[in-house]
Amino acid sequence: MNKKNRASALKTTLATSALILLPTAAQAVEVSMSGQVNRLIMNVDNGVDSGVVHADNSVSGTRWRIKGDGELDNGMTAGLEYETQLQSNPSNEITADTLDSDGIGGDVGSGDYFSTRLSYVWLKGNFGKVAIGQNNGAANGSAEVDDSGTTVIQYSGSSADLLGSMVYGNTDVTVGVARTNFDALSRYDNIRYDAGIGNFTLAASIGNGDKYGVSARYAIDNFKIMFGTWDENDAGKGLAGSAVSASWVADNGFNLTGAYGTDDRTGDPENIYLKVGYIMGDHAFGIDWGETSDLGPGDADSYSIAWVGSMMKGVELYATYRVESLDASGADDIDALAGGMRVKF
Repeated sequence: MNKKNRASALKTTLATSALILLPTAAQAVEVSMSGQVNRLIMNVDNGVDSGVVHADNSVSGTRWRIKGDGELDNGMTAGLEYETQLQSNPSNEITADTLDSDGIGGDVGSGDYFSTRLSYVWLKGNFGKVAIGQNNGAANGSAEVDDSGTTVIQYSGSSADLLGSMVYGNTDVTVGVARTNFDALSRYDNIRYDAGIGNFTLAASIGNGDKYGVSARYAIDNFKIMFGTWDENDAGKGLAGSAVSASWVADNGFNLTGAYGTDDRTGDPENIYLKVGYIMGDHAFGIDWGETSDLGPGDADSYSIAWVGSMMKGVELYATYRVESLDASGADDIDALAGGMRVKF
């Protein structure tokens, strides 16, 4: 190596060493990652077809998320949240045609489903919190307040989440068509504002197509209640609706949960949901009943029993038995027995 090349190599080495030794600025936003895997095995019998399937529990599907936040010089806080759902054979997509009567395994499955649930940034200060992006609408969750401890497998919307694509016997009516809890507009691109006033939280959001939602929530140690109203306006089917739900837990673990929802489509459909539960240490038990009327070709109802056991922080085992019924010609009951496990990280 000649002198010129040696000098060039030395300069490069010194420059690289200097960059390594120089202190780097701290990241403005602290980021954390979390998520869960939630799998179940379910035996389903709709009166015509039956079988056992492996599925991802769509009540609370497999997902991962990134959250970040950082304090600004003016005392405000800025942050972000991004969440993606990654499901193999989601329970709400299982049909009678994909049931395998030969037992566990075989030609069962509805493929892989990937979807972005949340993707938004936010700013928080004395004025409240403002978020922009794909986020929960302000009224989302208004039919789903539930402190029973069994929501990983049993809540006001679990009929459609577990058996949404399953038909009642020889009909062409699915559970997802006949049952819903009318829980607002879920997640969509919007700007959302939240403000806390004592034990109350008020929220409003507006998104593409002028669809909007507003809600009010009240919470104390053992009681929560939420009311929400929403309107799709020029988006979706142009429907508008409202829902309310509440949950109370006694000191001894006994608990009650209820929900009511409706929208303005023809027939003025509505849904009523009731649950009685008991929490004993790391175990929770629930018995529920729900009925959706005037939504499909007949009134549809369900009842279920459920158990959830917390094995350690972030690890839950669960089991449930549920029956879905439809008041229509040719409709058989759908029976489902399921057990599974959710692990959070």
